[in-house]
Amino acid sequence: MLKLFYKLLLIFIFILSATLLYQKNTYAYHTLVRIDPIPHTKALIAQENYVDAAEYLDYFMAFDYMKENSEAKALQKTIAQKRNSLSYLSQKVAEGFRTGTSDELLGQASAIGSDFLLIGDLRDLALEGTHYYNHEEVDEVLVALSTVGLVASASTLFTLGSSTVAKSGVSVLKLAQKSKRIPTWLSKYLVREAKQIRKTKNIANIKPLFTTLDTLRKEVGLKDTLKLLSKTQNFKELKGMTKLAKRYGNKPTTLLKLSNKKLLTHAKQLSKVDAKTIALASTYGSSGFVHLIKGGEKNFIKTTKRLKAYAKVGYKGEIWKVFMWLMKHLSDTMLILMMSISSLLLLPWRKWLKFI
Repeated sequence: MLKLFYKLLLIFIFILSATLLYQKNTYAYHTLVRIDPIPHTKALIAQENYVDAAEYLDYFMAFDYMKENSEAKALQKTIAQKRNSLSYLSQKVAEGFRTGTSDELLGQASAIGSDFLLIGDLRDLALEGTHYYNHEEVDEVLVALSTVGLVASASTLFTLGSSTVAKSGVSVLKLAQKSKRIPTWLSKYLVREAKQIRKTKNIANIKPLFTTLDTLRKEVGLKDTLKLLSKTQNFKELKGMTKLAKRYGNKPTTLLKLSNKKLLTHAKQLSKVDAKTIALASTYGSSGFVHLIKGGEKNFIKTTKRLKAYAKVGYKGEIWKVFMWLMKHLSDTMLILMMSISSLLLLPWRKWLKFI
C-alpha cells in the first residue's frame, strides 16, 4: 500500500510539474493578475493627492470585479466628501490665482483666468525678476512663456480675440512648467522660440504647438493634457497623444500608465484592437498588454475567459490560487528538475540491476 502511495505521489508530482511548465510557457497565466487599486489609492490619499486618487479609483470601479467592493466604495465616498468641501475648493481657487498652478480644475481655471487678465504673466515675470535680483535660480521656461503670453495678449487685443488659442496654450504650458510636467525637448524649444518672438513680436511659428494643445485639452480636459504632455519626447509624440485621446476618450492617461506606454509605442498594432479589449487588458497592467500584443486579440480574450473559468476551480477558487502561486514561484528549471527526479524514481531500477 505504501509503495502504491509512493508511486502515485511521484506520478502526481510529474503531471503537476509538466502541467505547470506547459501553462507557464503557453498561456503565462501567472503574469495575468488583475490590479487591486485600493493600496495605491490609499497611498495617494495619504499624500493628500485627492485628484489622482479619485481618477485612479474611478477607472477601476467601472469594471465588474471592483464594482461591488465595499472598501473601494468607502474610499470613493471619502475622496468625494473632501473634494466637495467648501474649505478645500476655496483653498484651490486661491492657490490657482496666487501661484498660477493647481491640481484641481477650479484652481487651474483660476490660474488661467489670471493669465488672460495679464496679471499672471506680470506676476510670473516679477517673481523671476526678484529671483534674478537676489542671485537665485531663474526659471527660463517661465520667463519665456510669460514673454510669449504678453505678445499673445497684445495680438489678442489687436485681432479682436483671434489669438485666444495662443493665450490658452501659454496658460496650459505655464501650469505644466509649475507642476514639473514640461519635458526637456519642449523646455528647449520654448526658450529658443521666445528669443525670436521677443525680436519679431510674432507668435506664428509657435502656433502649431498651441493648436495641438488646444485639441488635446478639448478631448481629455486640462488635467489629463498636462499628464499626457509630460510623457512626450518630441512634437510627433504630442500629436500622437491627440490620436490616443480621440480613440480612448477621457481616460488616456490612466491607460497609458497601465500599459507602460505600450499604447504609444505599439499604437499602429493596437489601433486594430477593440477599445473594450484594450480596457480589459489594462486591468492586468503592463503584462495584459504584453499578452495582447504577442498573442493577438482573439487569443487574449480566450485566455482571460479561461482565467475566469479556472478561478472557480475548487472551493471558491482556492485550488486555482494555489496553482497560480506555484506558477509564479517555481522557475522552469525547478519544474524540469522535479519532472526529471520523479521520472527517474519511477523507473524499475531493481529489476534492471538484476540483469546487470
